[in-house]
Amino acid sequence: MKPVALLDGGLGQEIYRRAMNVTSLLWSVAVMREQPEVVTDVHADFIRAGARTLTLNTYAATPTRLAREGLGDEIGAIHQRAFEVLERAIALAGAEVDIAGCLPPLVGSYREQPARTFEDLKSEFDVLVKLQGGADVFLIETMTNSLEASAACAAASESGKPFGVAFRLEADGKLRSGETLAEAVEAVKASGPTAIMLNCCDPEVISLAMPELAGLFPCTGGYANAFKTVEPMAGGALVDELEARPDVSPGLYALQVKQWLEDGAAVVGGCCEITPEHISHLADVLTDEYRLIKFSELARR
Repeated sequence: MKPVALLDGGLGQEIYRRAMNVTSLLWSVAVMREQPEVVTDVHADFIRAGARTLTLNTYAATPTRLAREGLGDEIGAIHQRAFEVLERAIALAGAEVDIAGCLPPLVGSYREQPARTFEDLKSEFDVLVKLQGGADVFLIETMTNSLEASAACAAASESGKPFGVAFRLEADGKLRSGETLAEAVEAVKASGPTAIMLNCCDPEVISLAMPELAGLFPCTGGYANAFKTVEPMAGGALVDELEARPDVSPGLYALQVKQWLEDGAAVVGGCCEITPEHISHLADVLTDEYRLIKFSELARR
């Protein structure tokens, strides 16, 4: 059977939804500081659902974002807490899974290319790679421009660990920077990613783009969101203002994911608003046709 790496789902959004009375630009990181047990429970639910690779809850914990909120001095403690809550969940679930370090956009999601140099961006990603040195793999997520993606890939590649990079496409099939998918792939492939993926797009956008992506790189994947629109957050609003699409049920999502696999994907999972229920259903429907593996096992093929 074809091996498929199964990631978790929309970690940050699931944490935020379960938290009590937390509203913050730091999103699920703010929850982790105040209610760490919520984060452990979400991780554990994704593991029980069948995810083989679990991402650290550090998406909003970049040096830039923490400094902006006056928490720059706590960056080490926040990353340590992220490991602690995930390791506790792994112990509770009794499963053997990958811990994935998270290398996100440094300023915020859904932005255009930052007015920074490659060297400046890479130095900040270097900090994150060092802080997450205990991870088994790295996932570079929600990239909207090739400059930031290239800097993240350079930092991840120096860790010597498997890593994947995922771009977000707009409805027109291009990155928010205006670059094409082919241009984005060309910019990062020399750094040696294990997989090049698409994430945090509408499922339909990934379905349209996956055949092209599979022709551009040997190991590909996708994990979509289920937001109605991300534009409020792109403009700097809180995640509170985003709404979920009621039509993206576990069954419908699994149909989209199976199409990506038929078109060549080898890594799947979910992004914002894709719940443990979605991942559980996905694991169930894929088990008969695919061998579900950890992301790190792709690098050994």
